[in-house]
Amino acid sequence: MKLIGSNSKCDHELGPSSLSEQIHKIRAHLRKTGKIRSSKDRLRVFTAVRHVNWEKHGLVDGWAEIADTIHYDWGDSFDQYTPDWHQKGKPAFNRELIRRVEFAHREKPIDIFFSYLSGRWVYPETIRIISNMNLITVNISFDDKLKFCGYPETSGHSGNIEIAPEFDFCITCQSEEDVHKYHTVGARALFLPPGANPNTFSPVPASRDIPVSFTGQCYGIRPRIIAWLKDHGISVQTYGKGWPSSEISSQDMKVIYSRSLINLGFGFIGNSCVIGLKGRDFEVPLMGGLYLTTYNQELEDYFIIGEEIDCFRNEVELLSKLYYYLTHPSHALRIGASGRMRCLRDHTWVNRFKTILNIVGISDHTSEMSYRWQ
Repeated sequence: MKLIGSNSKCDHELGPSSLSEQIHKIRAHLRKTGKIRSSKDRLRVFTAVRHVNWEKHGLVDGWAEIADTIHYDWGDSFDQYTPDWHQKGKPAFNRELIRRVEFAHREKPIDIFFSYLSGRWVYPETIRIISNMNLITVNISFDDKLKFCGYPETSGHSGNIEIAPEFDFCITCQSEEDVHKYHTVGARALFLPPGANPNTFSPVPASRDIPVSFTGQCYGIRPRIIAWLKDHGISVQTYGKGWPSSEISSQDMKVIYSRSLINLGFGFIGNSCVIGLKGRDFEVPLMGGLYLTTYNQELEDYFIIGEEIDCFRNEVELLSKLYYYLTHPSHALRIGASGRMRCLRDHTWVNRFKTILNIVGISDHTSEMSYRWQ
């Protein structure tokens, strides 16, 4: 498989990697480094996560429900797009990250360093220094199908290929196939699908007076499909950057989801024809309306298609299902309610992080058989 923007260093053939193999590799490494933890009542997690629009209520708040959490959000203090980023900005960011972790660890021992970082932000040496503090280091990534390697820059690859081996293990969220990329470069990885925070994604009191909506940016194939649906009698109300409505607030987004009978989804990544799991696949069903999205075989591992969410394989099938659900709204709402219950039971960020704790030996509340969330 040729990765977009890759060179020979980043070319891999995908191969199978079972869940048991993923867990075995991680636990073997933790035993070798003496980092398997004993069960404890409350652990301490340092989260290096910059909040842009969903990151805090997803990743940080998810950890905060089960752990004492120190959140380092650098906000606009560092800008990866400045001309001198590689010469000045990146070195300064890495020094500050190490300083903050050292300070928090001296104040009270940290169990886990959890980050949402790429090679554009952090050096392998920085993660090595943090790992040598006897912390379990974990990094999460949401776009390894196209950006695992990224592209070469003066201070290293922009993707995760060079930093991944320095973490005790990495979480990859888009496809289970991506685990093999980590194994190929000597890193350890666990596939976990994205999750959602029910404190953020819960319906507000509203009538379902919007038949069909789509919330997300206007790019790629999206505007063409929306226009095609309109030509065939289905008017989709669109919200987000690039649409006439422009961007909307998080609260407005909750209202739109709550008012929509059908929430459309598109599984394509960026402008590509590649399909992968997205946070939206778990956030939108939590809102209680019908989620109708591009068919992705991996969704069948987490939902019963046609009972908890529904999918379309092409425009004709999408149009047919929209006609059906618009004339059978009670069926759409039954599926929406079932999807919400499934997400509340199996697909919260707390579920995902408890899985991590089980693997590293801190918690025993979840059996390995439940890692499939079925």
